[in-house]
Amino acid sequence: MIKPVRPNDAAEAEFRYYIQWYENESVGLGDRLWAEIQGILSLIAEFPSIGETVRHLDVREIVRRAPLRHFPFRVVYREYIEYIEVVALAHTSREPRYWRSRLK
Repeated sequence: MIKPVRPNDAAEAEFRYYIQWYENESVGLGDRLWAEIQGILSLIAEFPSIGETVRHLDVREIVRRAPLRHFPFRVVYREYIEYIEVVALAHTSREPRYWRSRLK
């Protein structure tokens, strides 16, 4: 069963910010990032357990992260019965745990 994937407001803002940042670096690169984000979101929607489980969190839901292939980001998400919430588009080398406060 394919579940709807819903980025929270903060994750949506990160999508927009990084897409624009990469587009400013090189025309078309923002589009490539967006395509890669859409690809991983489609995989997550169909196979929610595809991501690596994030351990040592004080939340009830299982939180997972799935890496992008060509960009230094992980999509952080948690699964609910009816949908999947994207918590963050987390850069792999910048403040790796900043998004944890969003889980409360």
